[in-house]
Amino acid sequence: MPESEPVPAPGGQLEFEAARDAVLAVLALYAEQIDSEERRLHPDDALLAHLVQERIAYGAVLRVLQTTDAAGIARIAKAARTDLTRLEKDGPGR
Repeated sequence: MPESEPVPAPGGQLEFEAARDAVLAVLALYAEQIDSEERRLHPDDALLAHLVQERIAYGAVLRVLQTTDAAGIARIAKAARTDLTRLEKDGPGR
């Protein structure tokens, strides 16, 4: 496994990978929304700050995922899937 890949937690490889994929999908959506907002003629600075903070928070979640137990993996996966659904449906929070 490359150094940049998180080390699987003891909670099970499949569950870990599913949680990691969900977190990475949320990170990608935040990055896409940040890029989109930055390309606007008059970007909303408050929205940009919010999106950047959320992306940083999910980066931290990815690091926590590396060392958490099975219950932590399940919580992270559920939260990431919920956020992913919300972001895809409603767009960034304002």
